[in-house]
Amino acid sequence: MAKHAGSVFSVDVTGLEPDAGQPAYARIGERIRTAIRSGALPPDARLPSARTLARDLGVARNTVDWALDQLVADGYIVRRRGAGSFVAARLPERDAPPLRPERSRIAVPDSAPRRLSRRAEALRAYPGHYAPAASVPFAPSLPPTDLFPRVAWNRLLQREAARSGDDYWHYGASNGLPALRRAIAAHASAMRAVRCSPEQVVVVTSTQQAVELAAKTLADPGDRAWCEWPGYPPVRHGLRSAGLEVADVAVDEHGLDVAAGLAAAPDARLAYVTPAHQYPLGVELSLARRRTLLDWAHARDAYVLEDDYDGDYRYEGRPIASLQAMDEHGRTIYIGSFNKILFPALRIAYAIVPEPLVDAFVDAKHIADGHTALLMQGVLAAFIEEGHLGRHLRKTRAAYDQRRLAFLEHARVLRPWLDFGPAVAGMHVAARFTDAAAGLDDRAVGAACGEAGVVVHPLSKYGETGRGGLVFGFASALPHRMQSGLDVVRKALTNCGSRV
Repeated sequence: MAKHAGSVFSVDVTGLEPDAGQPAYARIGERIRTAIRSGALPPDARLPSARTLARDLGVARNTVDWALDQLVADGYIVRRRGAGSFVAARLPERDAPPLRPERSRIAVPDSAPRRLSRRAEALRAYPGHYAPAASVPFAPSLPPTDLFPRVAWNRLLQREAARSGDDYWHYGASNGLPALRRAIAAHASAMRAVRCSPEQVVVVTSTQQAVELAAKTLADPGDRAWCEWPGYPPVRHGLRSAGLEVADVAVDEHGLDVAAGLAAAPDARLAYVTPAHQYPLGVELSLARRRTLLDWAHARDAYVLEDDYDGDYRYEGRPIASLQAMDEHGRTIYIGSFNKILFPALRIAYAIVPEPLVDAFVDAKHIADGHTALLMQGVLAAFIEEGHLGRHLRKTRAAYDQRRLAFLEHARVLRPWLDFGPAVAGMHVAARFTDAAAGLDDRAVGAACGEAGVVVHPLSKYGETGRGGLVFGFASALPHRMQSGLDVVRKALTNCGSRV
């Protein structure tokens, strides 16, 4: 009995070959009963109509009716007048074995460890997420949803989805929609002094993907790459999973210590940096080190990956031009992301690539996932072109500045334990433990805060191996919740300090 290709029934009822002594209706009923017991059909799930099941299973309507009648009689299915047949909310024999275990046994997943590739083992050092990130005080890198212009975004989404033509419905160009690439080039040029044409823009899903494409196109397995230490963990692990050896380069009050990188791995092919607002310490890469870094890349045929993840937000001092704007030799790949300035679920970022590398990046993007979601690209292009992005940035820059100042004022209560670093840009601020609190375990403090519903990241999460500390996101922390959130942190510091 073959199931029709158009079936929408989620339970496998194929292979119901004739069986001596068991009619078709009994085999259908047993297969559905087994699916209910195993949880494949959950309580209150709606079943297709008898007519639909009969058509999909290639049997007479009466055969399905008899099967369903028996399931109703056994208490597995209930019928609701005018609504159809549903799995019973409470089953009569949930823990009982199937009536014919030799034919309906449910396979138990094998929990024994499996051999993984070296690439997978490298990825496991930074485990995946099984739950969404919580937008609570003081989660870093999460833009607040209360400030996002949802009405304008939804209007553009509906408009673009209804647009005639097939631009959003067929396979797209791997480098991105032309309209979005033009909008990105104009935005990066105006806001960050980036020198580029739309042809140099490659639309990706995230900073991590941009770095992965760079690793695949510009380095071979076994080559080395500089990473800031402490720094952004996904990039470090992504480079390792691509087969590169990561040279952790220390960060001080002037940013990446280029001299240390030259001493540790002068032959590196890549250097990943966050020069405008180092993640997580918040320091700025000095002008002298910027020049030394670019000179090294030019002399060594290497490339600098400039992650400007929150460069649109600066509250004090003059705006800082991008590192790419200083690069006269085409050795910088500039990376920006809309996931942190709009909303993380958007999954649109971009790489601005030197012209000789564009084709290689587009080929790598094509192999990685074809292209980034086209409809969202179209909506974002319209969002930028019609001025919504500029207005959003002006609005959020003012709001984040207010929240930054409010946070720093309220956070005075933590000064016995924490020395706060630079807080003139971005969406977060890092703080190291004071001499008096040097023995504290920042992961224990972070865990204690998490149990009380407040998120702070331990500085050791980012690779800090000396004196620990905490990283606070202030952009998504509503002012009226800051005081209570900081009270939680203060109690955690006090309680953890009493155990030292």
